[in-house]
Amino acid sequence: MKRLFLLLLAAALLALASDPTDPRRLGAVAVADEGDGGDGDGGDGGDSDGGDSDGDDGDDGDDGDDGDDGDDGDDGTSASGQGSSSGRGRGDTDVGDDPVSELIDLIFGADRPVVPSEILVLTPSGQTLPDLAALQAAGFAVLEDTALAGLQASFLRLSTPPGAALAEAAQTVRALSPGSLVDLNDLYEGAGSGCGDACWGATLVAIDGASGRSCRRGAPIALIDTGVRRDHPSLRRARIEAKSFLRPRATAAPMDHGTAIAAMLVGEVVPGSAPLAPEARLLAAEVMHLSRDRQRADVFALVEALDWALEARARVIALSLAGHRNAALHFAVQRASRRANLLAAAGNGGARGKPAYPAAYPEVMAVAAVDARLRAYRSGTRGSYVEVAAPGVGIPSASANGGTGTFTGTSFAVPFAVAAMLRARARTGGDPDAARKLLSGTARDLGAPGRDDIYGFGLIQSPGKDCV
Repeated sequence: MKRLFLLLLAAALLALASDPTDPRRLGAVAVADEGDGGDGDGGDGGDSDGGDSDGDDGDDGDDGDDGDDGDDGDDGTSASGQGSSSGRGRGDTDVGDDPVSELIDLIFGADRPVVPSEILVLTPSGQTLPDLAALQAAGFAVLEDTALAGLQASFLRLSTPPGAALAEAAQTVRALSPGSLVDLNDLYEGAGSGCGDACWGATLVAIDGASGRSCRRGAPIALIDTGVRRDHPSLRRARIEAKSFLRPRATAAPMDHGTAIAAMLVGEVVPGSAPLAPEARLLAAEVMHLSRDRQRADVFALVEALDWALEARARVIALSLAGHRNAALHFAVQRASRRANLLAAAGNGGARGKPAYPAAYPEVMAVAAVDARLRAYRSGTRGSYVEVAAPGVGIPSASANGGTGTFTGTSFAVPFAVAAMLRARARTGGDPDAARKLLSGTARDLGAPGRDDIYGFGLIQSPGKDCV
């Protein structure tokens, strides 16, 4: 009977979602100042984002097209999603995702990791704000109400009425918030783990570490991740500004992931080694908390962190995490991409893994991982949204215990792409679209000739030495 009820509810809501004139349509809110159209391929869906731990597990095929299905990842979570193609460029003609797919995800996506009993409401500037009195009368409580100055929007985090089904509660909020994006508070996971030992990545992507102060005068880099252990010996000379976006009672995730990526970008992993972005200022946004023994970031924290990064003038933003698509997160990504380049891990779901978000959004450069022999990381997610590849297997960096280790996963490919993007922006006068085209256009082709779903356009190559 319960499934019959859900099927009947789905049919009714699908009919509602198909009417583009109804303000309650899923994800229905148009942004007035539209961006440029895209020029490539993207995808919609969930992801499976576990990471291997052996450090040397690239594909053994000559072009990497016969990898595993991702079920050997040690921390992956599968999330349901429906695939579709879209242009990989910046654009804001409609910040909502496909309504039919959203509805299917909402009702039947039981494996979609979310914060229980929470609904998010994001309202772009100029749109009608939600009716708070009506929401409270319906049993919803306002947990947080924040203004997003950088993203030009307001953001609500609501708790659902006691005993209310999440899908039904979301529909109620949508009806009372016709000018807003309404979605669940999805959880995102880091796309990497610890492993073996190697030191080869900077050479492969042509980043010269000799220019020791080359990034000092540029805009800061934003890292949205776990916390960063700023007192780590590898980071003693780094310029890091940190801010936590965790909820008051949340348990912070261990700092290994963020510390390793921060050290790659601005630290000295071993004495005498050069970081990928020498003397750049790093904005470290802590968003990862422990949820049922998993390291996860919720959408509210991610959107607040993106807003902070923009307000602090970050123009390259690293997102080494992966999860389900989300309307509020997509809005924030769209707005942020007008001024900054966003780079994210393509995911560790294997050859059959679903697209990982935010990497699969067309506004984001999705980065795959390769090993020292340029073989595809066998647990890397593949698909039309993959744009470039970078070293991501057996990468040495700092560990939060004060020592060093080596790391594997698409998370650890992102810092190489971030460093190259800094230099591409310097070559293109800070134009985010031109910088992105420069990197994809000069990538070293790998695998099958031309762009493919494993390596994208190929191994990223730094276009110069200086970041400004």
